[in-house]
Amino acid sequence: MARTPRKGEVWLIDPDPLEGRELRGPHYYIVLTEEALNLALGVAICCPISTGANARGVTVVVDGGSTLKGTVNGVVLCHQVRALDLTERRAKFIILAESHLIDEVVMTLVDIIDPQ
Repeated sequence: MARTPRKGEVWLIDPDPLEGRELRGPHYYIVLTEEALNLALGVAICCPISTGANARGVTVVVDGGSTLKGTVNGVVLCHQVRALDLTERRAKFIILAESHLIDEVVMTLVDIIDPQ
């Protein structure tokens, strides 16, 4: 059995099948929910990381200082948040994100949902 994903982990996930303008193909995703909730629900709330998008106000930059080893770069697409079953999608753990990246993604999601 695969382990339960934890908040702040980056996983490689293939989210297909999708529809319309949703991000297609394998991408890195950052997990935003705590391990206990992911275990209870059987899914993790995640946002994809892309290298080919930059929509102001709904993305967060991922650079060399955003993960523990600096190996993931791009932007978190906060407007494409999803609940994904990482076990069924055969996701692969990649790396742990730095806390400042997780905080910025969560704050951006809150701003998208409830702009002040």
